[in-house]
Amino acid sequence: MAKIKKLDKNVISKIAAGEVVAGPFSVVKELVENALDADAKKIEVELQNGGKSYIKVKDNGEGMSKDDLLLSVEEHTTSKIKDFEDIYTLYSFGFRGEALSSISKVSRVVITSNNGKESHRLEVIGGKIKKIEEFPTIERGTTVEVLDLFFNVPARRKFLKSAAVEKRRVIEFVEKFLLSNPEVSFTLKSDGDVLYNAESSSLEERFKLIFPEVREFTNINGKFVNGIISSPNYYRKNRTGQIFFVQKRYVVDKMLYYVFENGYGESLVNHPYGVLFIDLPPKYVDVNVHPQKLEVKFSDPNAIYSDIIRTVRNALKKFISKKIFVSDKKFEVKERHLNYINRQKVENEIPKNQIFQTLFDIERRNLEVKRDVIILRKRYVLFESEDGIYIMDFHAAHERILYEDILKKLNEKVDVLDLMIPIEVKFGKSFLSIASERKNDFEKFGFDIKIEDDSIKILSVPSFIKPSNVEEVLREILDEFRLPGDSPKNMKHIIADKACKSAVKTGYDITESEAKKLVEEVLKRGLTTCPHGRPLFLKLTFHELDSYFERI
Repeated sequence: MAKIKKLDKNVISKIAAGEVVAGPFSVVKELVENALDADAKKIEVELQNGGKSYIKVKDNGEGMSKDDLLLSVEEHTTSKIKDFEDIYTLYSFGFRGEALSSISKVSRVVITSNNGKESHRLEVIGGKIKKIEEFPTIERGTTVEVLDLFFNVPARRKFLKSAAVEKRRVIEFVEKFLLSNPEVSFTLKSDGDVLYNAESSSLEERFKLIFPEVREFTNINGKFVNGIISSPNYYRKNRTGQIFFVQKRYVVDKMLYYVFENGYGESLVNHPYGVLFIDLPPKYVDVNVHPQKLEVKFSDPNAIYSDIIRTVRNALKKFISKKIFVSDKKFEVKERHLNYINRQKVENEIPKNQIFQTLFDIERRNLEVKRDVIILRKRYVLFESEDGIYIMDFHAAHERILYEDILKKLNEKVDVLDLMIPIEVKFGKSFLSIASERKNDFEKFGFDIKIEDDSIKILSVPSFIKPSNVEEVLREILDEFRLPGDSPKNMKHIIADKACKSAVKTGYDITESEAKKLVEEVLKRGLTTCPHGRPLFLKLTFHELDSYFERI
């Protein structure tokens, strides 16, 4: 008997649907793109239970006839292309004819559509059409309702996140549509609450709506790229404030992130904000390289990348508050993907007899500081012990001690500082959603926050956080929690990490007595790394010294 079997058509269809439908956010993405392709100027999105129970996307686009409505849920049916070559002259979002078909196979779908001449309602359950009937509606357009996502694929349904996380993912995708289509009105509702009610406006107004924390930004206009970038003074610790569109289609491309930041200069250490639109003839870009169309390929990537760098650098001249250092070297990309050095690989390649040992086990050594310490370049502390000479990074050491002290406080009862004047911080909807999810965790660790329509009011904070640092700490905590799966334990470490930034800085004129006490405290606690895993010590043994000078 043959081991290889042809899969059942039902199994094939569910597997194919899984490539397109990853969760509620991808359903919303596909349906909104269909609405935009239908030339809709007003789109309403509604969720229940994060979209797991109910999703509705309503538009005022062209609408469909009865025949088109029936065809729309069939496999590989589309009005966008007729043959393969049409992909390279494409300006629409959709073209594969998979969206409605895939969605209807893993849910219960009701589609109501009015094309100005006729109006019908279609019901599909698990990919099978149950009925179609005349259904008079006043407004022209299409309404798609998706119920019980993955009801017939329980293995997929159990991998959906909580309603709060799924809602946030939808919010973030709707925000991308808000930015890429400012001329279209959008409404987003979740469990009866209106999250966005954005009338038709400009890109600048939408940018301020999504990123209210950015107060300095400018438009950019190049040969292939246009959009908005922030001044270097406004940034995030990650790249969530950088969004790229190709032909108004949201894309994810590591090289675009790298090239964009290269335009800010080589001294940039954080990640500025940017909403960039790359616009070029369809024949120069391939959008058919990803199941969800989140990746693209350019026929001449160097031309695009060079234009981004040049355009960003020219625009930054408008900001005079911060000096930017840039390289005069011509930018050229030889490979599409960057090669990052693997630290573990490098460490494994260091010769066994390497003279400097950066890590060691303090607890086993019973170290004691002999004589006085020496401060080197206001950065390092050199001291002698029984078995050799040690050099310690005093900023990293002080940071680790503060980190441990704050963690201890967070594990016990947190002392709270009530603010006489509450601090109000503006946030976009996705951040407000995260704050709402984590409100109990914030309270547990000493934050009393009040979430309002477009901001968070901070009423009290842990006593070890300076009021002047509260906004930055809160913003970075929320930024860290954009990805799902983090626990209160992670929040504890994030708070400690942000709070220990008050450690003495490199260049601080530390005294020898302060340095010696710091060294003794680090040795007493058996600490070997900073909170981020970097080593605190460099060690040179007397045996190695003798060997180097050929005394043994």
